[in-house]
Amino acid sequence: MRSVAICHIDPEDMKKLRIRENSNVRITTDFGSVVVKARKSLRGPHPGIIFIPYGAWANVLSDPKTHSTGMPSLKGIPAELEPAGEGDFLDLEDLVKKHYG
Repeated sequence: MRSVAICHIDPEDMKKLRIRENSNVRITTDFGSVVVKARKSLRGPHPGIIFIPYGAWANVLSDPKTHSTGMPSLKGIPAELEPAGEGDFLDLEDLVKKHYG
């Protein structure tokens, strides 16, 4: 869970949005919304682009249509990012129950 319930963010974007390392952030796309932990990206610069490792949290944000490939498109998904409260983070069991239960 620690390795996939995170979001890598450009350090300059973190400054602009006043997001602290390891704080909760809410990411929302047309397909869903999740809260993950913020991490400063060690790659870049890449302003305006975030990265979430493949896993249950990323799946909530992606288009469920696979276009006959069996794998959803996980790149280039427009998203909104905002700070989130400490109690908003869901562990894996609660995330699955909320989105797939």
